[in-house]
Amino acid sequence: MLTLEDLRDINVQQGKVLDRYYNVRHFADAGKVEGNDQTVAQHHNGLCVIMIHPSHPICSKTVENVDFKISGNCDRSDIVLSGKKKRGAQFMNPTSKLCNVTCTDGSSYVLYCGVRGKLLEVNENLKSSPQLIAERCDSDGYIAIIQPKKEEEKTILKDLLTEEDFTRHCQTRTNNKHKLNDMIESDSKRLCQS
Repeated sequence: MLTLEDLRDINVQQGKVLDRYYNVRHFADAGKVEGNDQTVAQHHNGLCVIMIHPSHPICSKTVENVDFKISGNCDRSDIVLSGKKKRGAQFMNPTSKLCNVTCTDGSSYVLYCGVRGKLLEVNENLKSSPQLIAERCDSDGYIAIIQPKKEEEKTILKDLLTEEDFTRHCQTRTNNKHKLNDMIESDSKRLCQS
């Protein structure tokens, strides 16, 4: 039987796997929604794994549903691939919607692709165990796997943020929130005094 200590070791090993075998970049404020941060991890074979970032608001909530049906006639989980060239795959752009996530508190999030390429797979486990996306966002809770065009494999991540750039972006976002809150507080005090 696994103990809590064993589970921690497994999580540490998974982090090492991500660091060792993947080139990780971040897609901040996806869909122009503040805090809708996602991660794209490109394996050495060129395939990209799409995940939410551990700082995403979903990770602190209880997830009720992950729905890959993004419109009346488009269901991302209806993938039927054939042949070596993966005929039948849906072609995605960085701003293509992958799924809708609904939480028990009523909040909902649209998650995006982040890179261009063929949609090879969505994580079907999220349909039956939606909480995986929050609890194991950097492993079993991945959203999808994308195959970039061969000629774009080397440059597919160029428009995404490195870990350092992402940290800087988050710090700037936090500082701007504090400045805005200070301005609002200052204005309300001034209005109360007049």
